[in-house]
Amino acid sequence: MTESAAVLRSVDPEGEFGLDVPEYFFYLLFQAVRRRDAAFERALAGLDLTLSQWRAMSTVRRFGSCGMSELSAFTAVDRTTLTRSVDQLVRRNLVARETPASDRRQVRLSLTPEGQAMYDRAVLQLLSFNRSALEGVDEARRREISRGLATIIRNLAPDDNFAEALIRFEPERIRASTRRG
Repeated sequence: MTESAAVLRSVDPEGEFGLDVPEYFFYLLFQAVRRRDAAFERALAGLDLTLSQWRAMSTVRRFGSCGMSELSAFTAVDRTTLTRSVDQLVRRNLVARETPASDRRQVRLSLTPEGQAMYDRAVLQLLSFNRSALEGVDEARRREISRGLATIIRNLAPDDNFAEALIRFEPERIRASTRRG
């Protein structure tokens, strides 16, 4: 094998992992997230919710009220796909759209009482999935991994304020970031 082929192959120089550590880290992260999402989406099907709808509902619930830009940022779903999910939630009376009199261009989303009841049923399943997925990973390790992922988000976000908004789950920072940009 030529030297350039070896570089392209991404091999862990210590031989512990199947790929070089940076590639292996993101491969495992992808596998963990996709497998958890697939299992959770199967559970949500019993509630007639998709994962995208769940993410929208849980984010709206977390903020009490939010706009589409904030929702898109915190769910990492493009606005077109998100609009379809929100439309479905509105039709089912799980989410309400409101337009503030002070700015008719704004649309604020909030959970309806039916949406809150659906959230309450779904969140119990989510918490169970999360506990199962993290079984055997102690609290200190969970915190260490979380700090590492926060650093990666800081490295990938378009600006520091946006990164901190995502990491701290603070919509006001997203609003401030988009007003500047």
